[in-house]
Amino acid sequence: MKYFSAFLLALLAVSSLYAQTCKLRLSGHIEDADTRERLEAATILIKETGSELISNAKGDFVFDELCPGTYSLLITHIDCDPLEKKVVLNGTVHLDLFMPHARKTMSALVVEAQKGANSSGFRRELTGRDLEYTRGFSLAEALAKINGITLLQTGSTISKPVFYGLHSNRILTINNGVRQEGQQWGNEHAPEIDPFIADKLVIIKGVDELRYGSDAIGGVILIETRPLLTVAGSRGEVNSGYFTNNGQYFVSGVFEQHLKNRPFSYRIQGTYKRSANVSTRDYRLNNTASSEQNASLTAAWKKTNFNTELFYSYFNTRLGIFIGSHKETVPDLLKAIASPAPDAVFTGQNSYTIGRPYQDVAHHLIKSKSNLYKGEHKFSFQVAGQYNHRREYDVVRSSQNKNPQLDLSIYTLSEDLSWDHPRSNYFTGTAGISAMQQDNSYRGRYFIPNYFSSTIGAYYIEKWSKHRWELQAGIRYDDKRISTTRIKVSDTLEYSFHFNTLATSFNAAYKPGVNWKVNLNVSVSGRAPQVNELLSNGIHQGAGRYERGDTSLRTEQSFNVQAGLNYENTPKTFRLDINAYTNYIDGFIYQQPKPDQPVLTSTGALVLYQFQQTNARLTGLDATAGISLMPRLEWTTKASVLYARNETLKDWLILMPSNRFTNELAYTFKDKQGFKGTVLSIEMLNVQRQNRVPDSKVFRQDYQDSPDGYMLVNSRISTTINRYHHPITFILDARNIFNKAYREYLNSMRYFTDEMGRNISLRVRVPFEKTKNSK
Repeated sequence: MKYFSAFLLALLAVSSLYAQTCKLRLSGHIEDADTRERLEAATILIKETGSELISNAKGDFVFDELCPGTYSLLITHIDCDPLEKKVVLNGTVHLDLFMPHARKTMSALVVEAQKGANSSGFRRELTGRDLEYTRGFSLAEALAKINGITLLQTGSTISKPVFYGLHSNRILTINNGVRQEGQQWGNEHAPEIDPFIADKLVIIKGVDELRYGSDAIGGVILIETRPLLTVAGSRGEVNSGYFTNNGQYFVSGVFEQHLKNRPFSYRIQGTYKRSANVSTRDYRLNNTASSEQNASLTAAWKKTNFNTELFYSYFNTRLGIFIGSHKETVPDLLKAIASPAPDAVFTGQNSYTIGRPYQDVAHHLIKSKSNLYKGEHKFSFQVAGQYNHRREYDVVRSSQNKNPQLDLSIYTLSEDLSWDHPRSNYFTGTAGISAMQQDNSYRGRYFIPNYFSSTIGAYYIEKWSKHRWELQAGIRYDDKRISTTRIKVSDTLEYSFHFNTLATSFNAAYKPGVNWKVNLNVSVSGRAPQVNELLSNGIHQGAGRYERGDTSLRTEQSFNVQAGLNYENTPKTFRLDINAYTNYIDGFIYQQPKPDQPVLTSTGALVLYQFQQTNARLTGLDATAGISLMPRLEWTTKASVLYARNETLKDWLILMPSNRFTNELAYTFKDKQGFKGTVLSIEMLNVQRQNRVPDSKVFRQDYQDSPDGYMLVNSRISTTINRYHHPITFILDARNIFNKAYREYLNSMRYFTDEMGRNISLRVRVPFEKTKNSK
């Protein structure tokens, strides 16, 4: 009996020792080795256990309940090169980790796969070298490099992003933390943002979009700037380039500095861009020139537990509208639509001059944001103001008339307060409230009324992560009120609207192994109708059409299910990223062309578009795969497929993106004789004809059949040369190499003209840096 008692006591002692030693803690703090910026959203993976954490806003992480032993840590962050660390754990251990800032070339696929694997929900980024490849292009054109994003265009110079078939007010654009507000409802109202301010472009869909609004049923685009310097010194860069098709040239510069012995940093930035008339394969389009001037200023004061930042940006553009899209009579309009090419009187001029019709748009944004850290708690307060001024100039009979025919001004004030709580029992979360007030006024021709709107909302998001699982859920409620006034000759028309929207989202992510991740997201959200959808009744000049709203429109209700799969093999020679989705929208608001009802106005004849509402289902799949065929040769293939149904009419939805497929071969040369990071790529883009259009057997649905599909061949070579201790990057890019004549279904000018022909560009980037960490 005494031997049994001794054995039992020994067993209890061993069990007690085991229980104690398997409750070890491993904590750490992560910073950027170059900027000393605390790295939020870095991923820390323990290879032996598969446990994974995301660093908090202060760059901290904690693993609990670990057993003694040797562990291999893999730390990744989108802005830095991966870091591996061996840790021998016999007791509580704390690590201070410094990640080298990323300087290597990285394909867009790699960026997408990494972020898709390291975050819950759908998140895709364009950063580093791949963002650099887009310099000189518009914001929407840059975003289109991300699989699943297409363009809604007005000619070749105006475009906005379309994501999963949705655009405009269904996609929120967050400019350096501020919800961008202007006249974004217009198809030809491109985002008033200088893409040169962006260090990364991000699109998210899932729980995290609840931070920004319940109406983000199409997703959220984040324009994120580079963190300011946190060590004494200065840095900057100059970008410039030239495009052959329309003679576009640009120069953009940025300079930033952190003061010595002061926690103060600042950045100044500016861009100038100008282009002449656009040329298709067969003709040059008169009055399609443009100009753009932008500037921004950022200043920040950062202490250990408190920081504050002030940001200001100015954007101004003048855009010529192809004069051949404006006709005086209905027969002339129908003749122009039926013609394979514009009348010769509207083509042939190679000029930077911008005449009527044209648009002049200015946007001001100012933001103040402060963060307070109390222990592991983070409190943030932000207030922002915006002023957007849009003026549209039509062709007029009198040259003495210098006034715009439509003059829209909108003031926006927004306030945001949020709280991030520390990790507790595998939970992290955030809660916040936001408010926004808008005052819109018009002068001249009526299109939308004067209105005042106010919105107040609140959200709560919680995340649980342990080992291979990560669960996230959130809820948001918004209350929106709109009061409108339209003064007519005989009376005043007033309308008031009140909308309540509720959004919820749930996401589950699971990693079966180091190489795999599966993700499932379910979201319910609502979007209130915009003023233009309710009360527009006039000429939409840039789109070349007449639009009518409907005051009976109700709130859209979206139910979205999305599933994703990410895989990358251990040698990193094969990567796969697949996302499938279905989005049922009750009360989907869309514009229906009325081909049998063209409108004759005082400025000429225009096509009519009527806002309508139906039940819709958008189902699609985006897939990206990358294969290393040879050590320096990579093949990337992408597919984006969308099926959009009008469930009420049992027919296809109109004006939806067609299927498209991209194949790219990229070869990276060895560094030698001063040339580094030299990459040569060739890309083939195949866009199918949009055959999934509404049936015209009962009544005509469009003014023109969808255009034929097309295939474009693009190529690019880039390299970096070190001269006088400065790495100078050159990018030679050729779009539409074979000068293909084609028309794009989602371009409103497809009724009148072809797309841009061959376009070759040369772009140069010259960075400079002087800090104690620079070499």
